Amino acid sequence: MKTARSDRAEAAGDTSGAPRSLTRILALFDLLAYSKRHMSLSELSNAIGCPKSSLLVLLRPLTEKGYLMREKDNYFLGPRIFQFAQSILTNHPFESVLRGVMNDVVNQTGETILFAVRDGENVVYSSVIESPQPVRYVAQQGINRPLYCSASGLVMLAFDTPQEQDAYFQCTELKSLTPNSITDENELRGIISEIRRSGYASTVGTAHVDAAGFGVPVFRADGNLAGALVIGAPVERAKRNRKQYVAAAKTAADRLSRALGHRSGVVDETALH
Repeated sequence: MKTARSDRAEAAGDTSGAPRSLTRILALFDLLAYSKRHMSLSELSNAIGCPKSSLLVLLRPLTEKGYLMREKDNYFLGPRIFQFAQSILTNHPFESVLRGVMNDVVNQTGETILFAVRDGENVVYSSVIESPQPVRYVAQQGINRPLYCSASGLVMLAFDTPQEQDAYFQCTELKSLTPNSITDENELRGIISEIRRSGYASTVGTAHVDAAGFGVPVFRADGNLAGALVIGAPVERAKRNRKQYVAAAKTAADRLSRALGHRSGVVDETALH
């Protein structure tokens, strides 16, 4: 089983062909960014799998330039790295990252990609890039869908607290939009529970009879949902390429979550109770 430490140790190696010093610096920044305390040379060395002597060669210039700070032989992020991060956030907002990732998924799958955000009892497609194929899933930016019959909406419900789910079902009329729409509350609750476990939602013909969707959560740094990334496709292609589309959606959503500062495995604990 891979752990956070093994991931960083792997990142500090030369598996990608990049210079080892560069991958170790990136691993250092990643480690310290998520650490809630200062870390000693030994701790850093163990965490990224780098000898102390080699690590010191990297730490000295980073400290001198203000990217790291040293206090009582412990290291933490310095003012220059925060300056660097703020410049990125100011000049490259999330929307530009989102569109770049969505374009990558379109190129990879050939299907329509959507980013959805919650609006009360509905989801709204805030960003859409359509498939270049003649037969494709068509969606307009700004259109909304009920939570219970869309892949993105089911993702939103899956990461609600039980109390929020109860309130939703108490005030929502579950109407069929197609013959495939699921309107039984108990069945929907079972689907929502499975989505939380598997990390993705899939729908086939529930909002449009000839369309399918695969939705995956995108998280903010605090573990709360930022939205859902969805691959939309004609039913037959979706059934044929289900495994590929789910994997592509999960990888892309993880990239977006990381861009928002989320760390894998960190979900708002209040949603579990």
